[in-house]
Amino acid sequence: MSVVRRPDPLALVIDLTRQLAEEFDSVPIPMVTRAVRAAAEAAGLFGEDIASSPETIERIAREDLIAIRDAADEQSRLATAG
Repeated sequence: MSVVRRPDPLALVIDLTRQLAEEFDSVPIPMVTRAVRAAAEAAGLFGEDIASSPETIERIAREDLIAIRDAADEQSRLATAG
């Protein structure tokens, strides 16, 4: 009899945080961690658990990180222009 293993929610969150931290290397790691944590909590508000909704969590976190990165880039451009 084979045992079906369910994904470890903590491992999924850690792996996603690591992946996004590498992709968004200009965003400080604590901000990446908070974005992933907030995305996991948001998925929970929709009635989804972490193990069954990694795509939703990634999408939400990615959208947040894009906004953070873009805001930081704009702030940097304004600082160098002014």
